[in-house]
Amino acid sequence: MASANAPVPIVLCGAKVALGLESANFLKPEFEVIHFCASVDAACAEIPRLLSNEQPQPVEENEVGTHNYSSPPKAILFGRTYTDDKLQAVRDSCEGKAEVSWVVPGEPASKNETIAAGHATRAALNAGWTNLKNTLNDLCSTGEMGKEGLYKYSF
Repeated sequence: MASANAPVPIVLCGAKVALGLESANFLKPEFEVIHFCASVDAACAEIPRLLSNEQPQPVEENEVGTHNYSSPPKAILFGRTYTDDKLQAVRDSCEGKAEVSWVVPGEPASKNETIAAGHATRAALNAGWTNLKNTLNDLCSTGEMGKEGLYKYSF
């Protein structure tokens, strides 16, 4: 489990700000979403700066996250709308920056899935967030949090 004294700083990438807000609240108190990227362009521009422990220059302003940039993120979390090519574009933009755990869903959403369209049931969202939080806690307990690698969660 993550330390109750110092939440683990993370960045969240997703398509919908409203779901980003809910996700950030669900991950508390063990994990602190410090920044949210709502597009691949924003993620490619902002995450490299965060990994360099610099203030981001947001492409898109939003109210998700604490905007506490005193420590670089230990993990970058991706929602289901990030396909393999989008994920790779973000990872490529961060090449040569600090190590970070890349946490992705086991399977990206297809264009026809209701969860991608924002119509997931509350039970499905809660189950996905629980699996994500369990994956993050596992990374902390095994000492893998913050280490370069691709880690998958079930959604």
